[in-house]
Amino acid sequence: MAKKAKRKANKKIPVYDETLPQNIVEVGENVEEDKRIYISQSVYKKIHSFTKDKTTNESGGVLVGNVVEEFGKVHIIIRGFIEAKYCEGTPTTLKFTHESWEYIHRNIDEKYPKYKIVGWIHTHPNFGIFLSEYDKFIQNNYFNEENQIAYVIDPIQNIEGFYFWINGNIEKSKGFYVFDKVEKKIQLDFEKEDPDNSSKAKGKTGIFQNLMIAVLSVAVVILMVIVFAMNGKINTLSTQYDNLAKSYNESINTIKNNFNVIFNSIEQNTQPSTEPSTDNSLNGTTPSVENNVESTTDSTVNTPVPINEGDNSNLTDM
Repeated sequence: MAKKAKRKANKKIPVYDETLPQNIVEVGENVEEDKRIYISQSVYKKIHSFTKDKTTNESGGVLVGNVVEEFGKVHIIIRGFIEAKYCEGTPTTLKFTHESWEYIHRNIDEKYPKYKIVGWIHTHPNFGIFLSEYDKFIQNNYFNEENQIAYVIDPIQNIEGFYFWINGNIEKSKGFYVFDKVEKKIQLDFEKEDPDNSSKAKGKTGIFQNLMIAVLSVAVVILMVIVFAMNGKINTLSTQYDNLAKSYNESINTIKNNFNVIFNSIEQNTQPSTEPSTDNSLNGTTPSVENNVESTTDSTVNTPVPINEGDNSNLTDM
């Protein structure tokens, strides 16, 4: 594979006789002395807009432009970007399908007829900037011409880097240039508006912001009134609840006391008596009989029998 890459490295994409960009901004450290990369500001922003939400699987496309050789240096100029639709992406790989290549070449013929593919771009979601073995395989087999490059972007870590061929090896570039027309201001802060539309955008944004602030202010006031009203109702309900709870507790205590009184009364009435009976009719019966018997006995024994004097003979005979 390495030999195949070196054989194709001698083939160069067409070089157009165009002047170098004059309005440029350097990104990164000092670029390679013999080979430099330039990317159009519009293309640079388009690529970042495309990759910013590609945070799950790898995605990418091809870079279109031309090469200018001047003063003994090679200048790779990126002037267009075509998304690789119908590609197959995973978190760690990106595969260009036949449908992807058909779509890419059709767009080049329609939009960039005088330019050629100068490289490819793909994402590394949260994996950093490097070329994996699979990336090197793609570079060796599909982008192995001497001036074809690789552009890697990590949309999560917000870092990026270019790779190009140096003496038959793929090396990372220390930096690159963003360019635009001389009259265009190069602005790499994507949060700001395009200078051409900034005034209009600011006017529309200002009106919208003022309207939103007014609406939010009214909503806040209404919410405060509702909160105060609800607070008063809550206090009233809380007081009523406390009174009901107090009345309920008092009622429960009264009922419990009444039940205790009734229970104690029932318990006393059903308990058997252990004291001797005080019924006089029963107590007087037996003693009365006994007294009568004793009285009778005593009267029989103690009363002397009268003896007639004329009866002495009878006593003598006895």
